[in-house]
Amino acid sequence: MNKGLLALLLFSSTVIFAQAPERLDRTINNPSYSSVYPAVSGDGKVMVFMTNYSDDGSFVMSMTNYRGGEWQRPVDVSIVGSSKVNNWGGYSLNYDGTELYFSSRRSNGVGLYDVWYSELEDGEWSVPRNIGKPINSPGHEGNPSISPDGQRMYFMRCEAMSNDNVEGCKLFYSDLGPRGWGEAVELPDHINEGNTTSPRILPDNQTLVFASDRPGGKGKVDLWMTRRSGSHWSEPVNIEPVNTNDNDYFLTVTLRSIAYLTMKGERGNQAIGEIRLPAEYRLNNVIVTQGTVRDEEGNNLSAEIRAYNKETKEYEFRRRLSTADDYFIMILPGGAVYDVAYNELRLNKMYHSEIIDATELVAPMRQYPNIVLKDLEAGMNFRLNGVDFEPGTSQLTEGSIMEIDRLARVMDRHPDFNIEVGVYQKSYLEDEFRSNEDLTEEKFDTTVVYEQPIRIDTLNNSTLDDLIRRINNELQATIQDTAMANIYLARMSSLIPVEVQKVRTVYHNDRSEKQATMVKESLVNEGLVADKITVVGYRDEQPPVPFPPQQDRLVVVKLISAN
Repeated sequence: MNKGLLALLLFSSTVIFAQAPERLDRTINNPSYSSVYPAVSGDGKVMVFMTNYSDDGSFVMSMTNYRGGEWQRPVDVSIVGSSKVNNWGGYSLNYDGTELYFSSRRSNGVGLYDVWYSELEDGEWSVPRNIGKPINSPGHEGNPSISPDGQRMYFMRCEAMSNDNVEGCKLFYSDLGPRGWGEAVELPDHINEGNTTSPRILPDNQTLVFASDRPGGKGKVDLWMTRRSGSHWSEPVNIEPVNTNDNDYFLTVTLRSIAYLTMKGERGNQAIGEIRLPAEYRLNNVIVTQGTVRDEEGNNLSAEIRAYNKETKEYEFRRRLSTADDYFIMILPGGAVYDVAYNELRLNKMYHSEIIDATELVAPMRQYPNIVLKDLEAGMNFRLNGVDFEPGTSQLTEGSIMEIDRLARVMDRHPDFNIEVGVYQKSYLEDEFRSNEDLTEEKFDTTVVYEQPIRIDTLNNSTLDDLIRRINNELQATIQDTAMANIYLARMSSLIPVEVQKVRTVYHNDRSEKQATMVKESLVNEGLVADKITVVGYRDEQPPVPFPPQQDRLVVVKLISAN
């Protein structure tokens, strides 16, 4: 943004919205001054903006925090420099407001306008640093926006850029890899139509807002929205509730779909307002995980995090952490089930895995796990959360191979341990009939009863004739039928009750030992020695670790010293 556009906003007529935004209170909007161009962190807790409520009346950057249900008194962010070197409005925050990215033209840059950043350290912003190549080039780069997980940077490249105008702009992105930022990739043509500027990736990591003079808008430059699914971007739609008949460049949105923008103030000046976006423009439902990976002493670990989408069979998230990383942010879109694993890079700790079901999300969700990876020691018990069986069988599901592979790699790294694979069952069922689909197993119960003798008074007795007829005509020549015939004969030849053993078939659902054996076979297929693995089926015993929610079977591995 530039001074000319600012002047246009400051003196433009009142904007009419489909749903009118509400001005923030006087902590942010001093009625005698102007506040413009808000940028809010994805978690909605930090805001930076420009205001001329300053000693000399010039516009400066201020920062405020959201605590106790209200925005706190702002403080100056003078370290980033003035509007003489920075592009107005072309700044953004990362998800938790600890990093500020902006556009600036300075003598020690890579090119003309470059992308710069500052980090919040102990409540103070650091001296700005140039993000460097390949994001920055000898030309103009500006208006950066970093993804909520910190792994992708969106920005614009322009043929001409100044505080008065930007021309010939297109949107690009760069992904963060093990060796730093990758080469810039231009977004598709159906997004880069016309002069396209000011990208802002929203906290769901799928929705991108940008400004463009493309056809079909309400004014000169409008705000548009596109959504990402995998590598595909949807056809952009005009964000009608926030666009006006003039130029609209900047929109910031939190995870709760609260949008912040510049609007008319109380006395004809400009102010910062907020509006709840209508349903069709709201963020997608996602799970935002902001967590840590540490050892038992609380130290950061060098670790790898992988989130595997079990429907698409692709990784939704992969990241390596170093001991310098205090936390990570992972975004998982709704509508899928994920196999998530945390591994210490050298495999000297036991990994942690979990299945995250996001199929029925009705709103964005946040979680803050503290993952602790423990040292391997004899007697340790841990759940194989990623192992599951096909319903009513002992057959492992296709996705279980990921957990089997993880365990095999750790155990191969530590041959001084043997393991016990135990399957615990919470609800044991049995019946004389297959009254439940889960009753797939059979066992035979033998009971002793005493049958009354069949008294035969004469060879011409009709009872004898009836019995012989039944034996000859109805019973087949099988072992069971022969036994029945022998019982009849014994009852006919006895004067007292005859002891009879009866075999009863019982159907049940105890597949625990078979399932443990199947896990062992899979581990052996992955290269582990069969003699180092024992299997146990636990039907009625309490497991050493709790059952996962809504599950009645649990696979537990116990480490046993091989010495």
